[in-house]
Amino acid sequence: MFKPLSYDLVEVKTLFLSSRLFDLRGLGNRLIREASVENNYGKAELGVISYALHKIETKQHFVNNPKWGMVRGAIAKHLESAIFAAKQQNEKLLLDSLKGVVKSIVGIDDELGNYATGIYEKAKVKQASLAYSYGLSISQAADLTGADKKELQSYIGFTTMHDEEDEPQSITQRVSDLRILLNTK
Repeated sequence: MFKPLSYDLVEVKTLFLSSRLFDLRGLGNRLIREASVENNYGKAELGVISYALHKIETKQHFVNNPKWGMVRGAIAKHLESAIFAAKQQNEKLLLDSLKGVVKSIVGIDDELGNYATGIYEKAKVKQASLAYSYGLSISQAADLTGADKKELQSYIGFTTMHDEEDEPQSITQRVSDLRILLNTK
């Protein structure tokens, strides 16, 4: 139904290396939506990583620091390893590679973060709130992304998402959406 994880990994790496920051953020949001539907931890983790990379790349004190080039290269190598692992269906190597990306993000954040520390943890909460908006419970969204449930609940409480009303869809639109999802005509 959705694109395979190997495709998404290539897309994250491409967008990251070409500094297409808003596309990287949009990709993170798409990955969380798909992870919510499929209950796919790998896509959720990649969605959080994508969002965190977007946040780091928008911080000038990170990208202008000489250490960033080395960390950026390490992240690219971990992503390349994850792409290989996904194509080979090697789940252990895939998870290790994604953990390598996370370790690089957390490490550079700890070292260079001014007031904006905890980018990866904040990304997990932000992406979990998106999963919640797609219909998962707070507990399910937190479990999918690894976000702290209390932080997620607090974040959702400060947003207005729980006050928003859904726009009603016509039955024709719902049937059309179902056909697309089920890939029938």
